[in-house]
Amino acid sequence: MNQICAIIGGGDMGHGIAEVCALAGIDVYLKDIKQEFLDTAVAHIRTSLDVFTRKGRVKAGDVPSILSRIHPCLEYGAISPEVGLAIEAVPEIMALKKKVFADLDKILPKSAIIATNTSNLSITELASATSRSGSVVGMHFFNPPVLMDTVEIIKAKTTTVETFDLARFFVSKIGKLPIPILKDTPGFVVNRVQAPAQVLLGKIVEHGVATPEQVDALARKVLPMGPFETMDYVGLDIVKHGMDYFAEKLGKEYATPRWIEDLVAAKHLGKKTGKGIFDWSSGRPQIDLSNPTDKFTMLDLIVVQINEATKIVAEGIVEDAAYIDVAIANGTGNKMGIFGMLSDRQVVIDRLTHLADTLHIEMFRPTAMLSTMPVPNMRKASKRLRQEYLELQGR
Repeated sequence: MNQICAIIGGGDMGHGIAEVCALAGIDVYLKDIKQEFLDTAVAHIRTSLDVFTRKGRVKAGDVPSILSRIHPCLEYGAISPEVGLAIEAVPEIMALKKKVFADLDKILPKSAIIATNTSNLSITELASATSRSGSVVGMHFFNPPVLMDTVEIIKAKTTTVETFDLARFFVSKIGKLPIPILKDTPGFVVNRVQAPAQVLLGKIVEHGVATPEQVDALARKVLPMGPFETMDYVGLDIVKHGMDYFAEKLGKEYATPRWIEDLVAAKHLGKKTGKGIFDWSSGRPQIDLSNPTDKFTMLDLIVVQINEATKIVAEGIVEDAAYIDVAIANGTGNKMGIFGMLSDRQVVIDRLTHLADTLHIEMFRPTAMLSTMPVPNMRKASKRLRQEYLELQGR
């Protein structure tokens, strides 16, 4: 694969991936539809590099050469014909992504791979917009890409073994840990595992069990940002889109709760609009930490994730159940993973049964696998993936 890539979309994920590639010595063509978007993207990259310089992660003298490897452009024609990999990072709209894929298929050399940074959508469906479906792969970075260590590499139904291996090789070359995802499922691993927790949070508010502020006050005892503040940070329109997609593909229990629908309809989308679940008009919202809810525990969010993870294992989406924990530990703020709770599995099973019965949500009903599944060993799995990572880097 040539050491030249293209990133389509200069938003938070797009410019973050571009920065990661440039830091690794790769030339990047960063395309967007407006000059102002490109200017903003480059400004964010400069700011990030300044922070890395102050922290000693980047030498000040290296910044000009890093920036010189980023080539902003407005037209596909400005992208080098020697690009070996293009990564699509436009908004999560299937029709828009398909158009980008079709455009890339026309202008890229036949040997080039087309990847998508989608966090939820079907890569197999995206591949159908091209004449090279075997050379299409999922490459899901986590936000912010420059700080998160892992990337999910997702194999669509049409992805060839060569493409899958080359994608893993590329990700290792830019200093990230590739997690192999063997089947194209909504949300892949991390987002799918977390989806039931989002459903639970929605129901907690819907049923008046606790307010978002009370939940986040509880969460802030163990996390730097609570789940509802995180939703605002991501954007409630994106949250809604993801939940709607899960509801379409996996079942109506995943549907967006009405109270989030109402916020989105009122254009209260969170940080980017200044108001969402919380008020962002003066910066990060001030959460009253003195009034945490006692109606549920943070462990409830974990047990519903464990239950979903067993479904992923049963479907053969990962080779090793422990890879789920490795992906979560390296792609989110949860460094402990989720499977450690299985050491007391009856507590997990009993709590899931309680949630399913009281909230009338069958997705929380404990799976049969929970009773027999060995506790996955994240340490061994991480060591194995790290060894594969080093071997890929050494090619």
